[in-house]
Amino acid sequence: MEKYLSKLPDKVYKHELLSYLQEFQDKFGYIDLAFIEVLSKNSGIPSGKIFGITSFYNQFRFKPKGKFHIQVCEGSACHVNSEIGLIEEIKKLIKTDEKETSNDGLFSLEIIPCMGACSQGPVISINGKFYTKVSIEDIKIIFSDLNL
Repeated sequence: MEKYLSKLPDKVYKHELLSYLQEFQDKFGYIDLAFIEVLSKNSGIPSGKIFGITSFYNQFRFKPKGKFHIQVCEGSACHVNSEIGLIEEIKKLIKTDEKETSNDGLFSLEIIPCMGACSQGPVISINGKFYTKVSIEDIKIIFSDLNL
């Protein structure tokens, strides 16, 4: 990360801020507070304001993803077709909450507004592998198949 930070330009303009945040997260998986400090120094934007911007946008996270990154669609069709408690069951199984990473670093959970597979809902993705028409019973099977 130090190598990346040292390559940042001395002057970062306000209109470039989101691009730098996205690039950093794409490279490292999350927004590090040290990065916010460097970005603040180079842009003249207070670090609190940059933190406020990153916490406003749902796409940014402040902790690394888990080994198994779980995304759950919460779009209208998935929500309507979902069993009550599907997301709660996932939280219980992975022992963490949305936008968090489990203490053992195995799991992270992200609720997505729409995954674009409305006719197949409810839909979840684990590390980019999609599961459709998922029930609570399916969740238990999927997790047992992860060979933990």
